[in-house]
Amino acid sequence: MTPERSGPTTAVATLSGAAFGAAAVFLGAGVVAADWPEGWAAVVCALILAAVGVTVRAAGSRTEPAASPGTPAAGPEDAVPGDGQGLGKTTTTAPVAASRGRSSLVAAAAVWALALLAGGIWAVSAGDDDARDDTAEGGPTASAKPTASASLDGRPAVAWTVPGVGQKYDKGVGSWGLGSAVVQGRIDGLFAYDAADGSVRWSVPAPTREALCGITPDIEEGIGLVAHGRHEKPCATLLAVRTSDGKVMWQRKLGGKGLVEDALAVGGTTAVTAEDGAVRARSAESGEQRWQRPVPKECATLAVDADATRTLLVEQCGNGARLLALDTRTGAQRWTRNLPVESKATASVVSVSPAVVAVDEADARGTHAFLVFDDKGATTASVPLSGPEGVLSASGAVGDGRTVRPLVLDGLLITLAEHESMVPDRVVAYSLKDGRKAWAYDSEFQTSALAVEPDGRVAFLGSDASVTLLDPATGKAATVLKPDVAELPDVSIEPELLPVTGGHVVLNQILMQAEPAAFALR
Repeated sequence: MTPERSGPTTAVATLSGAAFGAAAVFLGAGVVAADWPEGWAAVVCALILAAVGVTVRAAGSRTEPAASPGTPAAGPEDAVPGDGQGLGKTTTTAPVAASRGRSSLVAAAAVWALALLAGGIWAVSAGDDDARDDTAEGGPTASAKPTASASLDGRPAVAWTVPGVGQKYDKGVGSWGLGSAVVQGRIDGLFAYDAADGSVRWSVPAPTREALCGITPDIEEGIGLVAHGRHEKPCATLLAVRTSDGKVMWQRKLGGKGLVEDALAVGGTTAVTAEDGAVRARSAESGEQRWQRPVPKECATLAVDADATRTLLVEQCGNGARLLALDTRTGAQRWTRNLPVESKATASVVSVSPAVVAVDEADARGTHAFLVFDDKGATTASVPLSGPEGVLSASGAVGDGRTVRPLVLDGLLITLAEHESMVPDRVVAYSLKDGRKAWAYDSEFQTSALAVEPDGRVAFLGSDASVTLLDPATGKAATVLKPDVAELPDVSIEPELLPVTGGHVVLNQILMQAEPAAFALR
């Protein structure tokens, strides 16, 4: 090869090596990632492979042996097949080889510099894109990474799942959160799942041909109540269960029409139930009756709930209704308040202290609202079940919104609302003092369940299996926890969200398709 042709030939060889390397990287990326590098990623791949090719070429030029002056040309017998230096041509002299090595090193340094520059631009632009994507996931005030006070990872994994059981449209009756475990009330019994791995810690199976038909909304002193019933028969078997190990503390058969739907509670060490013809209180530990209050003639119990000192009872008598506050330990009446009802109604107790009930009557022009009362029974605020913020969700069969247990937290009533669609898409808070809206948070996805975090923040579950944590004072999103998996677990139409140690558990209480009965995000 003559000195005049060595430069172009070197460039051709270098570019050929770089092109081959770039093609190899693109092919490998396509096979491994099932996609092709695009934008700055593609530029960086090409430049890095080009730099590698030029560097290899430069190294070869530096180590290539040079012929001494006057060395005779290689003859045909010395030619290496494919080398291109046989056929009687003279070899490159030492000065030309050194010059070519220096040129290759300069070219390699230049290409490496370009690759590093492109990599820096790619990293900055990728960070901007991630920030824009994270903000879009949780709304304009949301962050897809935990705040400094957050103890949870912003991209949790699906730690475990429990397969769905039973028939399509089977409906669970409720749940309890225990911190290190969750308890799910399924129609086939009560099951406690370990929050760490989903294993069944204990279970209380329902008897043959009986289904779980009632459960207390909360537990007190480590005890909760459940009830069983046969098909088209009263919900008439009452059990008290110790949540530490699933031991059945006692069991009672109820007479007449059995338990009033959703009318059982535990307040302190007292179990309170609305049964056929009476409201009864028993020892939560032994089942021994403490007091009873007969239901007046022509009256019916609509709802009951209790804490350690107060029991709230909603009764309908004819077309009127009233709210009564009883002493949980003795049954003594503390106060009563007539409700603004003049037709048949449904009701639920949202909170015992402070006293908040949801009332929905048959009269279209009647009362359809959350009602707030002070400690003497005076009404302090009213929040319509349907208004400017949308159709609000309540517990039980109250109202036209989805069945969700609202939260009462720090002087606020917090619930979900169907604002711009026929499914809940907003979390809204109202003041318990005057019923005015305190804040609202609009979600990109359907909102499905509410819970209070151990640190006091409000959590809601999205239909995309994400959990968003809100500041209860302002409604601003502090953290968005979205599972970092290709295939998200399905969320059913009335799920429950339970904070647990190190994460959250989602319970699908109605099985629509192939949803898991439960899954954990950690």
